[in-house]
Amino acid sequence: MSITSHPIPTSHPIHPIEEESFRIMENRVDLSSWPAEARQVVARVVHATADLDFATTMVVSDGAAEAGIDAIAAGAPVICDVEMVRAGLSIPRTPADRAQPALCYLSEVEAEPTGYPTRSAKAMRLAAERHPQGAVVVVGCAPSALDEVMTLAANGMFRPSLVIALPVGFVGSREAKERALALGGELGIPVIANRSERGGSAAAAAAFNALARAARRTVSHAATPEPPALLLIGHGSRSAAGVAELRAFVDAVGKARPDVLVGHGIIEHADPDLATGIDALVSAGATEIIAVPLVLLGAGHMKDDGPVALHLARERHPGLRARYSGALGVHPQVLSVIQERAVRAGGGQADAVVIVGRGSTDPDANSDLAKAARLLADNRHIGTGGDATASLGTVEAAFVSLAHPDVKSALDRCRQLGAERICVVPYFLFTGILPERISHDVDQWSQSNPGIEVTLADEIGVDPRVVDLVWQRYDQARAGTTEVNCDCCAYRAPMPGYEHKARSPLPLAGH
Repeated sequence: MSITSHPIPTSHPIHPIEEESFRIMENRVDLSSWPAEARQVVARVVHATADLDFATTMVVSDGAAEAGIDAIAAGAPVICDVEMVRAGLSIPRTPADRAQPALCYLSEVEAEPTGYPTRSAKAMRLAAERHPQGAVVVVGCAPSALDEVMTLAANGMFRPSLVIALPVGFVGSREAKERALALGGELGIPVIANRSERGGSAAAAAAFNALARAARRTVSHAATPEPPALLLIGHGSRSAAGVAELRAFVDAVGKARPDVLVGHGIIEHADPDLATGIDALVSAGATEIIAVPLVLLGAGHMKDDGPVALHLARERHPGLRARYSGALGVHPQVLSVIQERAVRAGGGQADAVVIVGRGSTDPDANSDLAKAARLLADNRHIGTGGDATASLGTVEAAFVSLAHPDVKSALDRCRQLGAERICVVPYFLFTGILPERISHDVDQWSQSNPGIEVTLADEIGVDPRVVDLVWQRYDQARAGTTEVNCDCCAYRAPMPGYEHKARSPLPLAGH
């Protein structure tokens, strides 16, 4: 299930009732001692709640209001603990993203998440995984969500630009806010909170909206440039069904951010090719392009074809700015989908799982599949035969071409380890000739091993978690924070057995 998002009108005229309400409030409470930007935050909270006590209990840490204004004006992600908070936020249009939505991840969390006190706490963990740097966090309901935010921050896993800490309640609310203020001071994370059990969605939304009004004034004087176009680079397939899935995925990516021009190009076996895809974006008005390769394991096609296509496009279109993101890679959101496919296909009862990748002559790419297998085996309870107490399952990596072990060898190994129920999961985004070959290999092996139950999972397909990851890669490239793993690349480092590749540099590869 995808995250929920809510672009909200950016401005509205002041109603006479609102104007009169503020006049009455100003006659009842003196906020003159507050610095200008912080005073607007406190005034909005007092007005939204009609609770004058907020004027004495609110705390706005040094620079917190200014940090929030800057982050909102720059289009930082806004993360909410509950839908009621999200619904109350007014997000300004910004140069960075003209319709950046507020985000709430509760819809992705199971009813009783293991290891978390509440669904809101688990949702904040998801937020930290997807937006580890720079988000504005708004908590107006759950103290446990605020505790999780600060725990992740203390562990170096989350670095928000601002935390608005206004949960409400008699259980843990005051304590969570005091901890947020203390840790925020230690970690240098700006915090807006109050020393009270009071809080709530209206108060939290009011604090944010005060900052958003100031941010709106900041960006209203600036030009709003078009965001860079997005070019999705697909590998391609001789399978019509596989190409159709790719195009459906491109459509889903475009719908997620309708203000960004989205196109695609295909490396081989289908149209449009990369040059045609790029030229179409330029014809549509793009002067800047960010290319995101739809690659799970970054091998030659990602390292060669994409950068070369962008280089040639710059020569065809002088003045075009073209940047390249990292591959989708071994990422928690990809692993989450693979885990789900494995559990669904095996009914949660498989005592071994085989994940099957494309296979490559690039050892760096092949090693990433082994890494994915270990991450899936470790404490995810797949490949454990339904034993939820096992900390490490049996998850084997295999390849359908160009590398070993192949599918049948991996299945043999699982059988030799005592597996009686094996689930095979294609580590592929879309269907195609190679996934069909996996199915054929599984059928053949099953016929030769009738005592072993083997199930075959679906490919990833059009999944909102991977759509979201594409936009993360786009945002990283746009911010200049893309990190390509070259440390073990055979074209760059003299890896044992592959030294000849390091001696043959690939021009234009963007390494």
